Amino acid sequence: MADDTLSLQSVLESVVRITEQRSRENLEHCLVSTLIELSGVMFVGIARPQHRSNGIHIECLARAERGQGILPQAPCDPMEEQPLMARALATGTEASETRANGHEYRCLPVMEGDNTVAFLMVESDDGLKASVNVVRAFAAVYRNYLAILRDSERDTLTGLKNRKTFDNNINRVIAQTRAANPANNERRQHEDDEHHWLGIVDIDHFKRVNDTHGHIFGDEVLLLFAALMRKVFRAEDQLFRFGGEEFVVVLAPTTAERARQAFERLRAAVEGFAFPQVGRVTASVGFVRIAPDDIPSKVVGQADEALYWGKRNGRNRVCWYDDLLKAGELSPHEREGGMELF
Repeated sequence: MADDTLSLQSVLESVVRITEQRSRENLEHCLVSTLIELSGVMFVGIARPQHRSNGIHIECLARAERGQGILPQAPCDPMEEQPLMARALATGTEASETRANGHEYRCLPVMEGDNTVAFLMVESDDGLKASVNVVRAFAAVYRNYLAILRDSERDTLTGLKNRKTFDNNINRVIAQTRAANPANNERRQHEDDEHHWLGIVDIDHFKRVNDTHGHIFGDEVLLLFAALMRKVFRAEDQLFRFGGEEFVVVLAPTTAERARQAFERLRAAVEGFAFPQVGRVTASVGFVRIAPDDIPSKVVGQADEALYWGKRNGRNRVCWYDDLLKAGELSPHEREGGMELF
């Protein structure tokens, strides 16, 4: 009974520790280390499917190994290289297999409605006989807590990610850019190379919409505008409402020309859409490449400069920061110690 009480106490303490986390990254690292400690499995990993233009890829979010603790993040793999996850994704149910080394591998899909939002992957050398229920229970805790975190990360009106979530995500994107370009921390690049991009999108004369038609129709414009953004951009692109009529888009790696085309598609879609009671609405966009040496204030500031140049020069246009620099329309900031000063 004493051992059972201690086990129950350990489980409850672990649940408390997990639910203290306030970011998805911290939650996932806490979960994998907890399952290694409590369940006795050899390996635990959390991954999520990413829908890209060239197919579904698997992004590793956190992983831990018995005796090693938290492991470094693994690179993304195409779905076809992860057949167990592919089977779990196709069926929406657990998938397992015993491999030649005698170890059991089990993949538990974490569902939100009808969609798989993550995978919990475990490896065991004892067939998971004593631990499978513990793993399933913590997968359910993870699923439920993800829903809570998701609600806290969303703008209540449009359902897009909010400003707080942007602040948490942009550092991760810059870190990924830096890891992918360890020997090149300068803004120099070939325009055919693929990079992350950040665009700031602003609805032109939005105050006029509110003043003329009222805030109810203003909110409807924001809702429909967000829907157009979801339609135009890819599933792997990140969409945020910054506040008011200002939105931010972080494009997954693509070329300069394709980035320009994506923002131009949004501009044209907005211009061609008939907003009920309001009629014609336009939007302006300023965008910039995310470089390995960037910091959030720098990349946002550059996109903002491009946006407001466009708004001062006719609105309803897409402006690339680097184009404006080359044309002499904007001046680079003075640099000190490798960092731009604002």
